[in-house]
Amino acid sequence: MLTIKWRHRLLTAVLSIVVIGYAWMNFSPSKPIHPLKRAYQVNHNTWLYMTEQNSGGATVPVAYRYYLSNPLSGDDSDIARQLSTATPLVVGYGTITDIQIDDKNLVSVTYSGKVLSISDDATQVRFKIQQHQN
Repeated sequence: MLTIKWRHRLLTAVLSIVVIGYAWMNFSPSKPIHPLKRAYQVNHNTWLYMTEQNSGGATVPVAYRYYLSNPLSGDDSDIARQLSTATPLVVGYGTITDIQIDDKNLVSVTYSGKVLSISDDATQVRFKIQQHQN
């Protein structure tokens, strides 16, 4: 009888460790940090930053997230961390082929590829989207 109690306690302890370990290993932050791939100065106080979202594995194409921002300081990982809390201007499987800012701060963006999302905050942005046939 004593052996059964100790085996039960041991099994309970092992299963608890497995469940806690599984939960800990699968915990992910609510806002993942995507690596910074490019930074491009659009004008004297605006930069275009591009991060790569490659979380889908081999069957999902790489999505790129584009952000317009004031100049950000730090190394690439610091900038990526700062961008992870911002809303991207556009997310998609393509690239921004041209970006211009006029005197009235109206941003004109030419994007080539499939768009997944465009920011609701993009009220001062004019998009020209060129879709590719697949």
